[in-house]
Amino acid sequence: MATPLQTLSLQVFGIGTGFITAGAIIALSYSTVPIFLAHPNEVSLRHLRALFSSGSHIFPQLATAASSAFSVLAYNAPTGSSVRNQYLLAAAGAISIAPFTIFVMKPTNMTLKEIGEQGEEGIKKSGGEQRVQELLRRFGRLNAIRGGLLALGAAVGLKAALSP
Repeated sequence: MATPLQTLSLQVFGIGTGFITAGAIIALSYSTVPIFLAHPNEVSLRHLRALFSSGSHIFPQLATAASSAFSVLAYNAPTGSSVRNQYLLAAAGAISIAPFTIFVMKPTNMTLKEIGEQGEEGIKKSGGEQRVQELLRRFGRLNAIRGGLLALGAAVGLKAALSP
């Protein structure tokens, strides 16, 4: 059984990490993607590859950390309680960005990456400038949804923490 201080620490960590990471992911969609769309596709795709690389080194780990905190809180909550179920749901919401990325976003991400690696030739083969713009918009929408999943997990974790 966790002490009250340990419980509070896990709550603050899980909720804070979840919301901050979700905000960073969503901010990429609403700030970075419009910038990509305003520049030549070849330049945007080069920068997108860098974004994919840097994001893959931080966001999954932070989501895993938040999910782990919620999992420990669920483990320490009374068996069968609604608080335990809420923490389990929060843990699932936080880590859900991983399967969402793999099963929903990966085809778009890989297509953009492959087009970018081929440069101007890749853009032509993909169907042209409009097709790349369409894929960039799709990436932005899917990325915002991914951030929303994590935010939802953090919100459920907050609800559980505030439950009597």
